[in-house]
Amino acid sequence: MSEHFASTLSGRSFINPVTNETVISSFQVAQHLEGLIQRHIAPDCLPAFLHEATHHWCFMHTTGLAVSLLHQRALADAAAYRGEHRFDERLARRLTGAMMRYEAFMALQRPLAEGLALFAEFDLSSHGTLPRLCPVLARVADYFGPAVIASFEPEEHRDAVTRDLLDVILGSTRRRPDVVARRTDVLVRPADPEDGGYLPGYLLVKALWSAGMGVDSRLGDPELFFAYFIAYFYTDLGTIAQLLDEEDDLRAVDRLSEYFVERVVRFGHADHVAHLDEFLAQNENRKVHDRFEDWARHGNVRWEVDDTTSELGVRRLVALHDETLENATDEDLARNVALMFQRGVLSLGKHPVTIGVAAGSRFTVTSGETVVMTGTGTFDLPAGATADGRAEVSIDAYSGCAAITLSTADGPPSYWFSDDASEQWRQSFLNTRDAISQAEGESQEFLVLLRDVAKQASGVLYPLEIARDRATEATTVFTHLAVAVLTAAMENRAPDLDAVARAVELLEPSGLAGVFDRIRHVRALAWGGLVMSTGALPDLDTARKLFDEDRDIHGVAGDFDETVELIRRTGLEKLGNPLYTVRDGRPLFIL
Repeated sequence: MSEHFASTLSGRSFINPVTNETVISSFQVAQHLEGLIQRHIAPDCLPAFLHEATHHWCFMHTTGLAVSLLHQRALADAAAYRGEHRFDERLARRLTGAMMRYEAFMALQRPLAEGLALFAEFDLSSHGTLPRLCPVLARVADYFGPAVIASFEPEEHRDAVTRDLLDVILGSTRRRPDVVARRTDVLVRPADPEDGGYLPGYLLVKALWSAGMGVDSRLGDPELFFAYFIAYFYTDLGTIAQLLDEEDDLRAVDRLSEYFVERVVRFGHADHVAHLDEFLAQNENRKVHDRFEDWARHGNVRWEVDDTTSELGVRRLVALHDETLENATDEDLARNVALMFQRGVLSLGKHPVTIGVAAGSRFTVTSGETVVMTGTGTFDLPAGATADGRAEVSIDAYSGCAAITLSTADGPPSYWFSDDASEQWRQSFLNTRDAISQAEGESQEFLVLLRDVAKQASGVLYPLEIARDRATEATTVFTHLAVAVLTAAMENRAPDLDAVARAVELLEPSGLAGVFDRIRHVRALAWGGLVMSTGALPDLDTARKLFDEDRDIHGVAGDFDETVELIRRTGLEKLGNPLYTVRDGRPLFIL
């Protein structure tokens, strides 16, 4: 989405903290970017924004914090090891164990994270069950128009208007040919974790959504399911306990893998009614904890986990936090704080631009033929000169405040902040920019050292790769689980394991391309799920009408009824799931 950074500036004012100059206002953006916005830059950017924002939001939760702290401590251990100039077995084994569990967890959660990101792209919408929009949809509302339009409404109507406008934007975006093609491409990817976990993850999330709705109908709201699902997996104290295990060998990797896979399986029959009651109450009355230990103990979930394991997760998280942030050296602390702040900042993209300088340090930034910004700044360029530069737009994942960084190959960058960015946030952003380049440079150097030290300490040549491969292999069960759940959900019975194995064998090489004879029928299935996702298929007559209108998009010559009957029959025969049905008069695409 880097080429679409300009769309995020719509309706915002950006202020240079040095000159106090407002270089971009809503009027300037409307003037300079009108042609680009009319050519639908913002909708083009929306699917990628949803995907990346979901990844970011997942790692803003507790497991993301734990992984970040674990990695930062490993960097500090590597620096200490390097400073000793000798083999310190205790330090080396701690470092190796931490990095094996880090690599394993990243591999374990990848299908889940990719599945959630694809769910956000293709299925996420809001039915209003949550008292406030989840951060991903809130940022969409901020940066793609609904929040600005709703701000003109009376306060009591703003939330409903925002959600309605989100449905309109998501619905129109998901009927575009490129989005249908993107979803089709996902559906015909190999159902193999070695391919990145995209199709296994998406099938799994959709299957668990179906299973969750079978336990509690409130999960029929995609936004509630999305937010609850992330809390279930990314704030789980049991996962934290396994991730922060102090064992320094592959047995800890195996325990982490077994626990995580078991938790995924357990979601299918968890007590969602009780968990949702608690989740909604917490969402309604968000509590601020004064101490990190209080937040660790009371701000994370213990769903389906025994008290002993949960408390172990709390103790290990608090100990790692204190060691990394409370008791670190000044140099390590500055770097660690910068990296922690960076976790909350989402980069919308880095876009190549041309910077031209006139007299009096006035500059003009152009993207192609379009003027994007004008203002005053220092770029170490003589008057009349132009240079290639880069514009980067960053936003805070929770507050939505933003920063623009303009830089050339030489000379210091210039910064502008949206007018809703607090002085504290601005200063933290600037401090982070100063520290992050040093931290990133150290990270690359230390990663090489980490691998060398790990080989020495572990007794095997490639411990980090082995840990990652073992964890990836453990995720092969996700495709089997997804197919089994989808089969059981439709038939309301225990799945036939032989039939599940045959279905997985069909999906593994090329996804649904191995199920349907023609890709156009996969494309029709992709179209149906996208159009349905925002309530645009209220009845069969509407579905028939839209299917005919979008014939150039899905490419199917037959009519709607013939096509969905073929989908239903093929799905039942080869996957044990019709992939399409009608419920209460509404067409329902299951994938």
